[in-house]
Amino acid sequence: MILKMRTNLIVVSVLAIFLFASCTKCENEYVNRTPLSFEQVKEMGIEGCLEYYMVPGCTWAVLDDNGIKAGSAGDIIIGSGDRIETNHRFQIGSLGKSFTALMAAKCVEEGLLCWDTKLFTVFPNWKENAHSAYEDITLSELLSHNTKLQPLNAHKTHVDKKTGRLVYEDIPNFTGSDFERRREFGKYALSLTPVEKDGVNYGNVGYVIAGCMIEEVTGKTWEYLAIELASDLDMEIGFERPNRIDPTQPWGHLLVNNNCIEPIAPNEPKVYNDPLSSPAGNINVNIIDFSKYVRQYMNGLKNIDGVVTKETFNYLLMGEQPYAMGWHNDFESDSIFYHYGSEGTFYCHTMIFANLNSAIIVFTNADAGNNSVNFINDARNYLKYKYIYKGE
Repeated sequence: MILKMRTNLIVVSVLAIFLFASCTKCENEYVNRTPLSFEQVKEMGIEGCLEYYMVPGCTWAVLDDNGIKAGSAGDIIIGSGDRIETNHRFQIGSLGKSFTALMAAKCVEEGLLCWDTKLFTVFPNWKENAHSAYEDITLSELLSHNTKLQPLNAHKTHVDKKTGRLVYEDIPNFTGSDFERRREFGKYALSLTPVEKDGVNYGNVGYVIAGCMIEEVTGKTWEYLAIELASDLDMEIGFERPNRIDPTQPWGHLLVNNNCIEPIAPNEPKVYNDPLSSPAGNINVNIIDFSKYVRQYMNGLKNIDGVVTKETFNYLLMGEQPYAMGWHNDFESDSIFYHYGSEGTFYCHTMIFANLNSAIIVFTNADAGNNSVNFINDARNYLKYKYIYKGE
């Protein structure tokens, strides 16, 4: 069976995207493409679909019991001819949520936290100005989005003309270190009126607060713990968009004025991944290293311990439904675990097929518009057909 899945669960960055109305010339004109049939996808392959959907570039990987198959297509910057390779890094957005959940799992196994540890047990002083609806929030509820917190996913911002710095317009401009700003942000979120919604209430703020809990009990910053965990997994990771550190890495792209695909330069202040929200997704990584990470969960499903026990991996994937700890899950047709992630200029996806002992990862350097969503889902289905079902 080929799974056709369209989704609107795309998380934008904490910062709002400001587009230039004064764009005078468009070198890469955008056309909203009609979704392809699967017969067309099979005929066109990854390269053809990439060109059709006007996605600048991608890397992909298929994991199974025999190892990993990986590939790449397209350009670092749209139209540049500088080709993307599998060792290039992509900003994976909310795929990083499961990274924070795995940090929390290590804290649980080390006895520093429990899944049912209440937020105000860790931060009793935060309770004073918090809304009473949040009194009993636990670590697992934060990580599974089972709270009534305001999501606080995106914000109105502008660039200060004098300082060149980004200024928030709809939330306070918190000061201090990233560690301190995260705490102030968390306390601010807890002071807000709850949403009137039952069940999964997807948002970034719960992961920021969970990150604060992890920082408090370990005495280490989220960034330090992320690099430490990556080292345990034999991975190299970075933060923010990869071209801000190295301009030869893939550049993210935005749809400007609904008709123009624009690469985002390293120093562009209007598109900025604020470290305040890093626990909700601010990691860049190449697809080979991310495959090592996904393999840990696949092994857990096969009762193999890794950086945490197999029982913990299963809890991270299946502890709640339909969203556990950084993973969506679906048991209606196949047992699948998946996530999509975008900070606004990259769009990435991973899906584990438990019944097939396999997984597929697709990274792109495109925004999370319709074309990118369709490309990612078509690419995944094509890779599943070719490498998992062997073209049958």
